[in-house]
Amino acid sequence: MKFSALVLTLDEERHIDPCLRSLAAADRTVVIDSGSQDDTRGIAAGHRGVTVVTRDFASFSDQRNFGLAHCFKAGEWVLHLDADERLTAELSAEILTLEPPDGAVAHNLAPRTFLDGRPVLRASGYPVYQTRLTRAGFFEYEEVGHGQKAPARYGRLPCLKSPYDHHPFEKGLAEWYQRHARYAEKEAQEALTGGARPPLGTIAGDPIARRLWLKHASRPIPLRPWLVWTYLMFARLGVLDGPAGWEYCRRRRIYEGMVSDRIAAARRALNPGRPLGD
Repeated sequence: MKFSALVLTLDEERHIDPCLRSLAAADRTVVIDSGSQDDTRGIAAGHRGVTVVTRDFASFSDQRNFGLAHCFKAGEWVLHLDADERLTAELSAEILTLEPPDGAVAHNLAPRTFLDGRPVLRASGYPVYQTRLTRAGFFEYEEVGHGQKAPARYGRLPCLKSPYDHHPFEKGLAEWYQRHARYAEKEAQEALTGGARPPLGTIAGDPIARRLWLKHASRPIPLRPWLVWTYLMFARLGVLDGPAGWEYCRRRRIYEGMVSDRIAAARRALNPGRPLGD
């Protein structure tokens, strides 16, 4: 199956070149940049077959839906990557030999997460699927938290076997904290409003819906950040991933704490006279 690619960027001169090099098998690639102040757009424009579009960022779902609607022909299959992600040779081969069934609109793919150059498979829960191969003109994302997902109306989507690679920690700890502070704010708002929690009856056989439901259902549990750390380290055997896995679990605990702190702060603001613990 022929495919094209859509890459979202913002100040990604560190990542954009290896990302675009990994997409050599794509018919063409569109980069939608959100106003980079570094040389991201210049590096991307230097790649053959790459079109660079500049557009203000509202959300990941909005940016991807704009690309699907305005940068590709109806019926064209589009692989979605962020700049810190890479198409692997295995996944490229699987897509090229794919024969989608009649009526197919999207496929789920699983990222293989790296930290300090090492894959973190157990602690990251691999495979954790995301909808990243979609058919332009027949599919639109909906917003969830700081990311996006396939709306329930598309039903259960098929999953490909091969991974793509994700390198989310290469910009340093300070950048990671800044980025995840934004993500935590979005997730806290969603938790408070009850948004994006799929109905219980829709999660059977759908790994993405099931993960979202469990996340929302477990949010009120006391000491959730430490429970997540314990689950990833021991139930998921992240301890066997070595130092990279231990650091991954530590950062997940920190992020879950960010979300919990923001939820608690929002509730205190709504009920300033309410005693803590009530």
